[in-house]
Amino acid sequence: MALADNWKRAQPGDPFWDEQAKGLHAAHVAPLNELIVRLGDAKGGVRLPLAAPWHGGIHAPALVVLNDADEPRDETTFLCIRNPDRAADRQRHLMTEFDIDPTDFCHWNGYPWPRNDPKRDLTPEQSAEGGRALLEVMGLMTDLKMLLLLGKKAQEAADAVLPQIHSTFPELHILRSLHPLGAKRTVDREEQKRVWAGIADRLRERNTGA
Repeated sequence: MALADNWKRAQPGDPFWDEQAKGLHAAHVAPLNELIVRLGDAKGGVRLPLAAPWHGGIHAPALVVLNDADEPRDETTFLCIRNPDRAADRQRHLMTEFDIDPTDFCHWNGYPWPRNDPKRDLTPEQSAEGGRALLEVMGLMTDLKMLLLLGKKAQEAADAVLPQIHSTFPELHILRSLHPLGAKRTVDREEQKRVWAGIADRLRERNTGA
């Protein structure tokens, strides 16, 4: 994929989203989307953002975990970095700067359901619930090498099931860093870029067999 040709916001109504909708049952995202529907049904039928076929789905080497899901709107129907929001913009900028292919990533939220108070920390119960969902997602991945926990809530969900993660995925590289919008100071932005440069290096090593 030629990265620079595709890295722009896709506003509601953009044909890109029609393409994503047509691919919901593609082999690399169908298991994820079946899980997402099941998790939504478990909360009374709430609609959760779906896995976008543009990303790597279950075959991606890196699972990127963010915080929690906002109430789905037209522009957040999918877990995708072409969503028209600031967090997606920041991810696109970082991935473009360090030449990371979108198919190397599968996206998830530490707490995948919408919350009435999204600015508050997760409760212990929510962290445990999010952690169990995270384990289910990880169990679907076919070539998982990296778990990227971007933000406090993502980290809290993973910490709730960390012994299970370590025992099931003993070779997994776990990286903790700021949420894409968490770099407020110059020193934070420099650290964020250092982390993403390291992610890119690991992905290149994996892709080249180095």
